[in-house]
Amino acid sequence: MKFDNKNVLLVLQVGTLGGAERQALGLGKFLVNNKNCNVDILFIASNNRTKEFDDFFKTTGIKNSFYFGFPHVVLRKELSVRNLKRLKWSVQYFLLLKKGLKKNNYDIVVPFLNTPSKISYYLYKLLPTVKYTFWHQLGLDFLKKDIYESIAVNNMPCIIGNADNCFDIFKNEYVVKNKVFNLLPQYLTLKKENRDSDIIKEKYNISKGDVVFGMIAHFKSFKYHDLALKIFDKLAKNIKNIHLVLLGNKDNDEICLEIYNNLNESISKMNLSDKVTLLSNEDVTDVLNILDIGMLLSLIEGTPNVIMEYMLYALPVISSNHPGCVGLLEDSKFLVNNTEEEIYQAMYELAINERLRKAEGNRNAQYIKKYDIETYVKKLEIILTNSFE
Repeated sequence: MKFDNKNVLLVLQVGTLGGAERQALGLGKFLVNNKNCNVDILFIASNNRTKEFDDFFKTTGIKNSFYFGFPHVVLRKELSVRNLKRLKWSVQYFLLLKKGLKKNNYDIVVPFLNTPSKISYYLYKLLPTVKYTFWHQLGLDFLKKDIYESIAVNNMPCIIGNADNCFDIFKNEYVVKNKVFNLLPQYLTLKKENRDSDIIKEKYNISKGDVVFGMIAHFKSFKYHDLALKIFDKLAKNIKNIHLVLLGNKDNDEICLEIYNNLNESISKMNLSDKVTLLSNEDVTDVLNILDIGMLLSLIEGTPNVIMEYMLYALPVISSNHPGCVGLLEDSKFLVNNTEEEIYQAMYELAINERLRKAEGNRNAQYIKKYDIETYVKKLEIILTNSFE
């Protein structure tokens, strides 16, 4: 299977620019520009799009986006009026999809995350021209464990995960043959752009001589901004010339806003307003240009885009030691358990040793070179060829 000259449908949950969406748009752009593909997007949960998403979308050459209403594609193993309604709603939704998409003659359906993957299986069955699709499990995602999902998982010819631990949820909940599992870490979506760090630091009121830690991550409960802040507070009592930047997007939903507000309140209570910069919806490239040390502390990860971006900018990285993070950083001594002691020690070592920071950063910059989109697409083509032919 080759992507050349194919009609491709990307299936996304929503139009926010998280890791999965960034991967989708980057893939779409590459397929349009390098493989002469016609690419469209189907939104599943909502057709609301953030400015970040739209700004990226406009650069891709992707033609159309579709939304057919919220999908009630859940069917429980129970006899109830509610379940009969679910059956009716799901059939109506499937008919809408078939009517709205059939004329576009898609060859390949590429989903991102689990609910889009479930929908993609039924598109594969409903649309006569679709020859290829797969289940795409990325990082922190969960299964609904309903009848539609069970049918899709057990009959999907191919399941792709971006880290070894992605397959655990299938092995725990379903009996799936090992041969359908395929490991494919994502590619690096960002292009390195050098900017004047002094100007950016002045914009954010960061002293030029400070060693700057940064954690770029969604304001979600499974991202441990609060832990990074707590340990930084302890470190700042022993080392004076350090600064912490926390970047996310508070406008994604109410939970994100609540976490942002809680962090803001904590920074004030700790009297760290001159030492910690809390940012929302700011330019990631600006922030990457002022960091000396990248951080990602979290409950679970697939293969994190942000660690790849830290590595691109030749930064040392302190990361929770999830399998996908280990896959990127390999034998780094700064892969840590989520304990205050380990994280503090890693932050302390890097804060006081510029030579160590440079050595780790240069090492990371070399490691990340193999995660380019050309290699990713070639591997995806091989996986689909082996799975379907």
